[in-house]
Amino acid sequence: MKKYKDYHQNQVTFLPPSLDQLIAPNHLVRVVDKFVSQLSSKIWEHVFTGGGAPAYPPRMMMKIILYAYSCKIFTSRPIAKAVRQDVTFMWLAGLEQPDFNTINRFRSKYFNGVLDEVFAQLLDYLREKKYVTFADFFVDGSKFEADAGKFTYVWKKNTERYKQAVLERVQKLFVEIEELNLEEDKKYGDSDLPECGESADVTSEEIKEVAQNISDKLTEITGKKQKRQIQSKLNKLSKEAYQLEKYEQQEEILGDRNSYSKTDTGSTFMRMKDDRLRAAYNLQISTENQFIMNYSASQNASDTASFADHLEKIVERGEKYLPDNYMGDSAYGSEENSVLLEKNKINNFLKYNTFHQDEKGKKSKNPYHRDKFVYNKKDDNFKCPQGQLLLYKETIERKSKTNFVSTIRVYEYENCNACPVKSKCTEAKDNRQVYYNTTLEAYKEQMRENLSSEKGKELRKRRGFEVETPFGDFKRNCSFSRFHLRGLPKVEHEIGLLCIAYNLRKIYFKELKKAA
Repeated sequence: MKKYKDYHQNQVTFLPPSLDQLIAPNHLVRVVDKFVSQLSSKIWEHVFTGGGAPAYPPRMMMKIILYAYSCKIFTSRPIAKAVRQDVTFMWLAGLEQPDFNTINRFRSKYFNGVLDEVFAQLLDYLREKKYVTFADFFVDGSKFEADAGKFTYVWKKNTERYKQAVLERVQKLFVEIEELNLEEDKKYGDSDLPECGESADVTSEEIKEVAQNISDKLTEITGKKQKRQIQSKLNKLSKEAYQLEKYEQQEEILGDRNSYSKTDTGSTFMRMKDDRLRAAYNLQISTENQFIMNYSASQNASDTASFADHLEKIVERGEKYLPDNYMGDSAYGSEENSVLLEKNKINNFLKYNTFHQDEKGKKSKNPYHRDKFVYNKKDDNFKCPQGQLLLYKETIERKSKTNFVSTIRVYEYENCNACPVKSKCTEAKDNRQVYYNTTLEAYKEQMRENLSSEKGKELRKRRGFEVETPFGDFKRNCSFSRFHLRGLPKVEHEIGLLCIAYNLRKIYFKELKKAA
């Protein structure tokens, strides 16, 4: 009896085996293939405008890329290698072999306007299969590193400081040029050359124009020494204009942010959980039954400020994609976010920042903390711990980083200087003031009631494993903690691929469990 089977490495067959026969019926690749195959053909109509050599079918490329992300392959070269060597990839590609450049172009460019519709159809598919009901959404955020260098930061404060220094040097040069008794540019009439301290809108272009006008008049000067002095000033002025232009560009890129990376200008430097300072994006996801129902990338490290744009993506997708209830931790329970939920008729189960302290009855140990001042709604005043009344003084407005305006009522006691504990109560030279946002307080009461209800308690128990599971899968199981594409649009596009692949793997495991 033979101990081993016959082994013939170079077998000759009349017909090659079908790749389909080599793949198990319940393999993950079949879930990806089935989903992409049933997508509407209208999705692919605008991927290419036409012309040139025939392109690879976008449906095929979508299958390859989504399956690669499902298999924890996130860069184009390993994907191209898998298409040449892996049976499952070869089956999806129909034995076509797109190179890594082609794969990268499809991933980062051609599918840019397609992915939102693919994700929406995936949500429809999940609803049809009754994996989700669009009842309860859970939101959370996590920071992921950008594809950027560690020491490529540009800080807003430094840009402002350096720009101001340039403007001061330019002002000095203008004064020196004026002392040389040159005829000034007619553009400024009888006024002096633009001075940075007086003219806030002096720009690099304006400086270049002044320098050019002065340079044109150099031919009229006969004295060599004077001409040499002027030319020296002009050279310095040109260099300063170049520097100013650089800082103007930095300010334009920064916008409302306080930093960005030179190698990925869409990223912002954020403090990571391990206390490292890195260029990063704040990934926001909403989940239901651990399926990802929405995703967005934010340049803001604050979850509070990121929620508005995150919710807007759902609103733009259509009313049928809106949930009945929204649950989030204490980072999300702001006035702006509550207004948005109310506007879209979504029940508010977001936690405000002091919810847990209020629930447990914990208050600050400081006897003169803000929460020790008792509000009397009937008389519209506050009573301080010393028994004195703080009366309404004025109403002010505060604008958030997202330009949301809150209305604040200010209350003040008239004579704090006579109080023996003023030094313990406030460091202000004047009287102690209390700021009261009536709208926010009303929303807090609503959130408190919702979160304390039976439904609220159920959602609070589910929140952790509902929305933290995908983040754990990305960072631990898939080792995905850093993006591979640069720029906010491409990063959000990569997040879309990651989230779709995650949902498809989730479907695969659920179907596998049903079949067992």
